[in-house]
This record gives sequence, structure tokens and C-alpha cells, in this order.
Amino acid sequence: MAERGPVQSLDRAFDILEALCASKSGLAIREITQATGLNKSTVHRMLQAMVTRGYVTQEEESGRYRMTTLLYFISGQVVEHLDLVQVARRPMEELSQKVEETVHLVVPEGTEIVYVHKVEASTSAIRMFSRIGMHRPMYCTGSGKAILACMDDREVDRIWNASNIQAQTAHTILTREKLQEALEEIRRRGCAYDDEENELEVRCLAAAIRDYTGGVCGAISISTPLQRMSMGRLKRLQPVLLETRDAISRSMGWRG
Repeated sequence: MAERGPVQSLDRAFDILEALCASKSGLAIREITQATGLNKSTVHRMLQAMVTRGYVTQEEESGRYRMTTLLYFISGQVVEHLDLVQVARRPMEELSQKVEETVHLVVPEGTEIVYVHKVEASTSAIRMFSRIGMHRPMYCTGSGKAILACMDDREVDRIWNASNIQAQTAHTILTREKLQEALEEIRRRGCAYDDEENELEVRCLAAAIRDYTGGVCGAISISTPLQRMSMGRLKRLQPVLLETRDAISRSMGWRG
């Protein structure tokens, strides 16, 4: 089959790589052609190039091809240089412009969250109290509860028991039972609400961010004065927040 362009060649090469990565015992050329739909000569030519570059090796006795660890080494370099703030900065700016509200990025640290980036709403004269480097408890913040909702009950218990539980406002959750109810609702909904639990006159919508391990590496939130955030608007903002959360998670290597 004649090549029709470099993009098609790349597609075929990736088809072969993905087939080999999915195999535990390696593949013969015949099996690769069956898995990819490519003809034998194309598969053979591309395999030879991959062997030369060190991505694939061929077993002497069986003639089967298998992946080397070179891709693992390269992916490790990519992961090592992933920076959540750098990855999230542009999506956060776009989200803030779209919803015209302040957007926060936090990371978990022990029983708390730490604010690591913030995009102020350019159209609002009201500024949020939060600041970069500020610590807040997980149990009483939208971002913290979004992160907790991704944990199992044993880990939630550990964090709850190690926290200094106290009322930040009259709306703060103060019992493990109430927290559990909130976490179950967050798991169903996909995002967390903070309805004046951490700060009076402020509502927050938050969602946890996952990385290449599938674990939680942070959370993103939309925060706004109560007067601009009815519960109806809070619900309407969920899709755009989750879309941004997913975009950041994918850039951090998540493939859920």
C-alpha cells in the first residue's frame, strides 16, 4: 500500500506501538498485521525503524517483537517536568474570563489545602480574601471536600481525626457523619459546594484534579460573593468547571 503522507505514517507507527504496548509476550508480524490492519511490508519496514531507534526489540529465537523500556524512560522525563501551576494557568484564565469570577488552584498538604495559584475576575471590583500560600482545612472548603471525596473512608477518617475541627462559620460541617453525607453527594455530582462553610458571604464550586497516576494532585474552584452566586447559578457553572478540570487532568497525564 502506497504512503499518502507523513501523518498517515505516524498514525501507522502509533498503531504498531500501541499494539505492542498492549501485549505481555510480544507479537509476531502476522499478529501485528491482524491487530492494526496494516500490510506485512509496512509493518516490517516500521518495525525495523523502531528497532534501530531502540523502541522495539526482536527476540532471536521466536522472532517476536516487543517494546523496550525506552518509552518508559521518555515518559518518566515528561512526568518529572510536569508542573501543575504551569499546566493549569491558561485553562484557569480562560475559565475566569468565561464565568467572570475568581478561580483558585489548590494542592493537598497533610490535613489542609494550600492555595498555589489564583486568577482574579477582571470585571469584578470585589476581591477574594484568599492569597497564594494560604492554608485552609480540607473539611470546611469546597476544594478540600472535592479532594476528600476522591479518597476512601479510611483515609478520610485519618484526615478528619488529625484535623482541628472547629466552626469557621455557622455553616461549617462539624461531624464526621455530616461530612460523609457531603462526600457521597460530591461523588454523585462530580464537584463540591462550599456554601459559606469557610467564609461568610462566599460560595464556592470545586472539583478535584487527577494526574498520570490516577491520584488527586489538586483541585480547581470558582469562588464568588454570595450575592452573585445563587444555588441555581452554582449548578449552571458545574459543566464549565468540570470541562476545565478534565482539561487540566488530561494535561497532567490522567487517562480516566
